[in-house]
Amino acid sequence: MTKLTNDQIEFAKSMTIKQRGVLNSLSMYDCYISASEMADVELKELIRTQLARYYAQPGIEGRLSWGATDAGRSIAQRIRAGAL
Repeated sequence: MTKLTNDQIEFAKSMTIKQRGVLNSLSMYDCYISASEMADVELKELIRTQLARYYAQPGIEGRLSWGATDAGRSIAQRIRAGAL
């Protein structure tokens, strides 16, 4: 299991319902990121805290995907278990 930083754990404790829902989804599936998601300050916090990441799909120009990092999957698992 990934070693979480204190900042990641503290952030996870204060995440909004929206952030928890998105991180939970990203922990199960990577998906394309929309322009509105990219511009959402609340969701950008998932990237800033390194719980999620953007990446370019090979062979698909101009379309970004995003998914949970190992730390994000660990946090999502803890949330599902009721530990956070």
